[in-house]
Amino acid sequence: MPAQPSQAIDSDLAARVAAQAASADGRAGARLSATIADVFADVRDRLDERTRVAINRLAETTVAAIERDIAGHAARLLEARGFPDAAALLAGNRAMTLPRLVESGLMRDPGVMGEMIAQARVDLIDEALAAQRAPGGTATLAAALAESADGVVRARAVAYLVADSRRRLAHADRRAELPEAMHERLAWWVAAALRERLGHGVPPEVDRALSEASQRSIAAHDDGERVEAAAAQLAAAIDPVAGALPQLLIDSLGEARTDLFVALLAHALGIEFAEARGLTLDADSDRLWLALRALGIERHLIAQVGFVLCEADRARDVETLPDSLDRVATLAPETAARAVAPLTLHRDFRAAVRALARSPRA
Repeated sequence: MPAQPSQAIDSDLAARVAAQAASADGRAGARLSATIADVFADVRDRLDERTRVAINRLAETTVAAIERDIAGHAARLLEARGFPDAAALLAGNRAMTLPRLVESGLMRDPGVMGEMIAQARVDLIDEALAAQRAPGGTATLAAALAESADGVVRARAVAYLVADSRRRLAHADRRAELPEAMHERLAWWVAAALRERLGHGVPPEVDRALSEASQRSIAAHDDGERVEAAAAQLAAAIDPVAGALPQLLIDSLGEARTDLFVALLAHALGIEFAEARGLTLDADSDRLWLALRALGIERHLIAQVGFVLCEADRARDVETLPDSLDRVATLAPETAARAVAPLTLHRDFRAAVRALARSPRA
């Protein structure tokens, strides 16, 4: 005997309520797991509120900017192709995809989030360095490089200053300057989340418009415009001799140009920018001081770098700095160089070595 209409409605309602209850139960379980993890996390692994806010803001503005590009262009394509309803939904979309990307776990990607976390921390260090600058202080290093008699240095310095100014002037709208592969990954995530928001039964024309809009966003991304790339090119153009490097490093921090400090360090050590940035942000070890010692830099100069960074980076402990410097200063530069030599290897090679070390032999 077929079900009565009221029975069918009741059955459908019961199914929806059960699904909502299951979803709520899952969220409650995930929330409890996150809370427990936070309770037992080492204090050194916890973000202070200022850093947490900066990272969240950078993630929000980055995803929102990519979303605006893709949704806006896809809407224009659909309007022109005779799909006004889908076009209107996309055109009216405002920062709707980030919660879904977080919920799905995609935003937990170590590469994408690692880059955003590092850039947010560099931003905060630069803000603190700028606040520490003596009243009336001028950016003499940047000015000197931009007026260099060496045409290559001069051109690279101007390009760096333009990129750095663009980053700083963005303020609250600052978006992460992601490497090309990470930008592409994020663009496809956003497109998929937009598609999902359009509901079931999306026609092929909508998929095609979202795909074309994503490819347009990816093609428009220029790695060379990133401030990190500009800083790396400037460091290579300067190519400082060993005797000039310490003062350049100190001056770059004094002018709140952490990216230039990192680029100079990376160039001197022969490592990737991301590796040098990791050294600069590593507040739990002596790796940065070891790297500076490997370059033959003396203790008093390493101390200048150390005290400036300790004042600007809340993660660093200035009280432990003297002992760390004493340990490092006793090492010959050649010994320190051997300690940081693995950083010169390709990151995938080092990751493979670590993976094998974690896996016992059969």
